[in-house]
Amino acid sequence: MAAPSSNFVNRYLALLAVEHAAPSFEGLRRLVRAQVLTVPFENSGSLLRRQAAGTGPVPPLDAEALLTAWEERRAGGVCFEHTEAFGRLLAELGYPVTPIGGEISFPGSHQALLVEAGGARWLLDVGEGSPFFEPIPLDRTLEVRRAGLGFRFRADPADAGVWLLERELEGGWKPFCRFWLRPQSLADREVAYQRHHRARETWVTNAMVLIRCHEDEVVSFRDFKLTRFAPGGKVADPVDGCAAWARLPGLAGLPGLPLRAAARAWAAINGRDVPTGA
Repeated sequence: MAAPSSNFVNRYLALLAVEHAAPSFEGLRRLVRAQVLTVPFENSGSLLRRQAAGTGPVPPLDAEALLTAWEERRAGGVCFEHTEAFGRLLAELGYPVTPIGGEISFPGSHQALLVEAGGARWLLDVGEGSPFFEPIPLDRTLEVRRAGLGFRFRADPADAGVWLLERELEGGWKPFCRFWLRPQSLADREVAYQRHHRARETWVTNAMVLIRCHEDEVVSFRDFKLTRFAPGGKVADPVDGCAAWARLPGLAGLPGLPLRAAARAWAAINGRDVPTGA
């Protein structure tokens, strides 16, 4: 078996606790599952970048710095961070990888990857904050049901170049995201990345979000509530007071997360008071 192709790969595989292997569909499955289970979905980095940059452009992502932060358990990331680092890992392991854009709030507001393995193309949505532990097939509809949550991926009947993600809400399927199954240019990604950080335009700067996916549970901090999703239902509690805020990084598996600094950044960006206890 060949050795890992770089120190980046070696460190990343150690973080994910996945052995180096030649590209294969089973290998891709192991990597996707490990990424979603290991690296939480959270936007502290986005808030801190926006505050530090003021009204100017935010700095580009650095996959090496991201990996270091993940190793030190002081950060997770949103879709841009996940696809930047995980896409590089897959490419260095020998998988054909194509970054693509999606639309949740505006074109390019979501990022995903197309990867070839086992003679087929697969959609990877590792940076969405949902328990998508498997590569998503592009030749059939796929329903994902986990932790009491329901999702459906399917082709857009009006456009063969678009794949749809829907959420199961109130007994029906509601549109959530559109993925364009074509390469995204670096220029388009940069435009979307900067707009993603624009104050009061997207949830990335409007909210504080921290999500950790487990095999049978999703723990979500959003809108200053902590919600646990499980097969038997969900339980939500307000996060109010120093003790409640102090517990959040540990619940996410990120003891070094600068959550209070992110809360102050959120308040400054949005002209709000710092949350009680933060």
